[in-house]
Amino acid sequence: MNLPALIIGIVVAIYVIARFKKNRLEKGKLAYPLLLATFPVYYWVFAIYGSDYDALLAEALIGVLFIGISLAAYQSQRKVSLILLGFGYIGHAIYDAVHDSLFINAGTPTWWPEFCGAVDILIGIYIVYLATTTQPRVSSKDIA
Repeated sequence: MNLPALIIGIVVAIYVIARFKKNRLEKGKLAYPLLLATFPVYYWVFAIYGSDYDALLAEALIGVLFIGISLAAYQSQRKVSLILLGFGYIGHAIYDAVHDSLFINAGTPTWWPEFCGAVDILIGIYIVYLATTTQPRVSSKDIA
């Protein structure tokens, strides 16, 4: 296990959450889905860097799943969106953890699974927390 990468991942996750919160990005619909949608792109770049086009195909097929989750979350109501995103981030953390047992992407840095997994799991847990503490908004139409 690469402890420095894990610690840096934790720090980055805390920083991202704090910045999104401070800038009120987490109140909007775009920030967390867009961030999740970018994660597969890193693996694609790693495959291209390593000239591993078999891995690129596998990464692309798996990456479409996370991009699909991001799109579905973006188009959903807040509570459903947060649940989808929470499980999307946690699912990506699991993917980081088992990535090398599925296939080898020659361009992926050895420290990447710990770093990205820490970022994913902490943001995912935080989003699940938001989903469980978010109160549904009541509109005037619901009262009438």
